[in-house]
Amino acid sequence: MHTEVNFRKRKSSMTPSPRGRWSSLFAAVAALLLGTSSLAEAQVINEFVANHTGTDSYEYIEVFGTANTNYSNLWVVQIEGDSEDGPGNLDTAYQVGTTDGSGLWVTDFRTNELHNGSATLLLVSDFTGAINTDLDTNDDGVLDSAPWGQIYDGVAVSDAGASDFNYGSSTVLTRGYDGIQYTPGGASRIPDGTDTDSVSDWVRNDYSGDGLPGMNGSLGQNEASNTPGTPNVAWEPPASAAGFPIISEFVANHTGNDTYEFIEIFGQKQTSYGNASIVVLEGDGGENPGQVDGVYSVGSTDIAGFWSTGFMTNALEDGSLTILLADGFTGAVGDDLDPDDNGTFNSSPWSGLLDSVAILDGGSGDRAYSSAVLSAGYDGLPDAPGGASRIPYYRDTDARSDWFRNDFAGEGLGGSGAGVDPGEAINTPAMVNRVSQVDYYAAVDASNASALRTTLHEAIKDHIHYPYSSSATDTWNLLEKADEDPSDPGRVLSVYSNDTFGKTGGGSGPYNREHSWPRSYGFKSQGDSNLPHDDAHHLFISDTGYNSARGSRPFGLCSSGCSEEPTVYNNGQGGQGGGYPGDSSWRTNTDGPSGIYEVWMGRRGDIARAMFYMDVRYEGDTHAVTGVSEHQLELTDDMSLLHNSTSNYSPAYMGRLSVLLDWHEQDPVDAYEQNRNDAVYTYQGNRNPFVDHPEWVGVLYGVSTQTVRTN
Repeated sequence: MHTEVNFRKRKSSMTPSPRGRWSSLFAAVAALLLGTSSLAEAQVINEFVANHTGTDSYEYIEVFGTANTNYSNLWVVQIEGDSEDGPGNLDTAYQVGTTDGSGLWVTDFRTNELHNGSATLLLVSDFTGAINTDLDTNDDGVLDSAPWGQIYDGVAVSDAGASDFNYGSSTVLTRGYDGIQYTPGGASRIPDGTDTDSVSDWVRNDYSGDGLPGMNGSLGQNEASNTPGTPNVAWEPPASAAGFPIISEFVANHTGNDTYEFIEIFGQKQTSYGNASIVVLEGDGGENPGQVDGVYSVGSTDIAGFWSTGFMTNALEDGSLTILLADGFTGAVGDDLDPDDNGTFNSSPWSGLLDSVAILDGGSGDRAYSSAVLSAGYDGLPDAPGGASRIPYYRDTDARSDWFRNDFAGEGLGGSGAGVDPGEAINTPAMVNRVSQVDYYAAVDASNASALRTTLHEAIKDHIHYPYSSSATDTWNLLEKADEDPSDPGRVLSVYSNDTFGKTGGGSGPYNREHSWPRSYGFKSQGDSNLPHDDAHHLFISDTGYNSARGSRPFGLCSSGCSEEPTVYNNGQGGQGGGYPGDSSWRTNTDGPSGIYEVWMGRRGDIARAMFYMDVRYEGDTHAVTGVSEHQLELTDDMSLLHNSTSNYSPAYMGRLSVLLDWHEQDPVDAYEQNRNDAVYTYQGNRNPFVDHPEWVGVLYGVSTQTVRTN
């Protein structure tokens, strides 16, 4: 999926063509000429790939126009944009041929001809120039000459280099233009031929090579497949997600004044469900059952897939009610959909009914208009629930067993509540639904290693994914909460140095994010199809220098020929030195699989349990919501199985298991690690079971057990 682009600066050796001149009024004339073609309409650059994983042997440019039309008077030219590489240089030129029956023409595959950094592609007519000609001799971003007739289309890529330029295109695909932090290596118009002169016309292509010969690829959300010479295709929700959106949580009644009522929807991430409405129906027998009491238009889901009404006061019925999620609702508040009060709709003012849930409080003549009825005693508790949550958040079998009642005392609402009892859910508006540890691990079988691995995996899989970097909530938000300094909530604690830093909110600075399982061991790319990359259970805030010094060294004992990485005294530990191992981290000079990194005594157990989590979480199956195939990650003592890669691969290995087992014993779980586990659970909706139950390490790997350290 996404990975950091490695920008190589290069030039083409294409055969020169005759050269012409144009005036310095290029920009104004180009704007006037855009869209004035005498040919049939919609000649556009439709797709391009300049950079992909591995050697760039599958570069290409695709043009869209009228089907079966000869466009030999058109050329696609590439103009250098990097300030350090001679901006304005004419790097390549490709003459367009005849489109096929779909209106597409494409170059053949090229190797290292298209530029990886900042560059502009222009579709022009009557080209008379020559490659390696400088069209911007004074490097001011304005072309001094333009050896063509007119411009039909253009698209530029910018890698954010200082003083880089684009030429003649108002559409510039910058690093992060679509919320993904890396510069696109290629992009596609979705659908074909869409041309509003905006970046919204373009979806970045899968950098891992989906659609390219011999590449597996990993097409993810907000990406397009590489489709040279065939219609462009963007990622679509898999069949497993076809049932969304759903009602995922609601609160109609809680202790005290009902000032925290809400209804929550779960669906595809950052998706508009503007045609859907929440319709609340009266259910009490004495108050006109079937009457529409409230209608709430659904908006767009957030980066995690949730949307909520926001808090309401005394808007939802405290007694019997039904909540519908309807598509194309045309009714209104006050409409009676069941005028004879028999529990059956006489009218259904919607184009489709997407989901429903009902509460019955046991009143005479009460009615429910859903197959999922949460009545008094449905879960063994005597009263009807005041609210409920789907557990897990995506389960929808149209049965009441999908639902846990929410804590009536208000845990999760405005500081109310004092924890949840077994059988109850936390109130989590617009966040992933959560329960007590007792319920979370209720199905785990720790009788033997095989049963434990299987049932633990089932408990912790299918978590909510937050992006690595985003303008919305991302892993920076998670880690600045999870790795908060316990003595100062305005600071974060570094895993390897034990130093503290004032929170910066992300970006470059004195600390960054450490992949304790190095991303080059299996998941170099980030995104929905590479969850390990962004999984906060193994990401840690780290001093930038210490993170770099760790590199991709596997964990182990570094007793000789190693460099010391001293710690800082904070929160009662670190900063003492004392020779090997003391309270320092240690590393070999050699990086990669043959190297060693030994974590200091105060955090080595945390790292070990993060590795155990990764080993069990990622078993190579399919995510229940996204439908994406996941990695298989395994811990080992055989270092020959480890290898660095710039691409994703599976199975992938990390070590050293025997050392990690010792570290688990040497540095037991403490309150800091427990709080960290809770913080990640708040966002991702899954827990590290080896923090909650360190004794399970012994069952799974055949070592002695330990208890939780509380000091």
